[in-house]
Amino acid sequence: MQKPFSTQPELFATSVDLEHPSLQGLDGAEAVLDWAKLEHLLIGIYASKTGRPSYPLLTLLRASLLGIWYRLSDVELAQTLFRDLLFRKFCHLELGGDVPDASTIGRFRQKLVDADLWEQLLGEVNRQLEVKHIIMTEGRINIIDATPIEAAQSGPGKGVGGQPKRDPEAGWHVKADSRGNMKSTYGYSIHTGVDEDGFIHRQTVTPGNAHDSTERDTLLLGDEVALYADAAYSSRATRKKLESFGIEDQVQRKGCRGHPLSAADVIRNDKIAVTRSGGERPFATYKSRCGLARTQLMGLVRNMTFYGLAAIAHNIQKGAKFLLLYGLLEAEQVG
Repeated sequence: MQKPFSTQPELFATSVDLEHPSLQGLDGAEAVLDWAKLEHLLIGIYASKTGRPSYPLLTLLRASLLGIWYRLSDVELAQTLFRDLLFRKFCHLELGGDVPDASTIGRFRQKLVDADLWEQLLGEVNRQLEVKHIIMTEGRINIIDATPIEAAQSGPGKGVGGQPKRDPEAGWHVKADSRGNMKSTYGYSIHTGVDEDGFIHRQTVTPGNAHDSTERDTLLLGDEVALYADAAYSSRATRKKLESFGIEDQVQRKGCRGHPLSAADVIRNDKIAVTRSGGERPFATYKSRCGLARTQLMGLVRNMTFYGLAAIAHNIQKGAKFLLLYGLLEAEQVG
């Protein structure tokens, strides 16, 4: 059974100044969404109507997002929830009350995996941002790209029963760097489709040995006016697909043995690269700001959900920044 997602404000107000700037750092994330609609999507996770009341689902979802924003493990997150008033305020945890421990946070995330909810949650976040004109849909472009992520268990050696310690669902990603040197990463590939403002619209995760182009159709929206991508997606099939949807082809060309790029294609590729590079910014956020260059979990499905939460966190944070910079049209209401 579930506790309601509500806070008794007086428990904060009697001893804490809620208007202090140090407690307002997450107000944008609070204000940019109608969180109750996300809660509605989560209702089925704990179906039992009996037993000890669990933490409110939105408390656990918000705590999971905090862990991503602040680069915290589940243990570090539980500790910070206990002592940090900003975190308590955002998660609606009463002063002096209990906080979720690391195992509770982990079990909640596993429930999200079992229910396969991350795409619905991302879709609802994006829908609300679209209604508020933070995400623009008319005339939007789609930039698709992929990046390797090292597996949590990627080294040699054997564990219990002589089984390899490596994550068995990961794979080797091999790619030449800017100097032509081959670089190998054992892990997964994160594939995203983003708009020109950097909001993530589609995302998927594959073993590292899957070619980038295998996720092309998964990342297509169908209503974008143009598709931007690097030469890994260049093929006759891609050009035919885009033509069938009436999508402008802004995929960089690639040469091959005996058929080098023409001077015109080199110029075209350089021009496309200016916009296409925007597809790499979410990866920089994941790896540099959120510390997600290496997975924290084992298995494809778990990582699909975890990086799905990272996409949700990314869009909420970006939406909050847009709200701060530009505000909203007063007449707009989230439907």
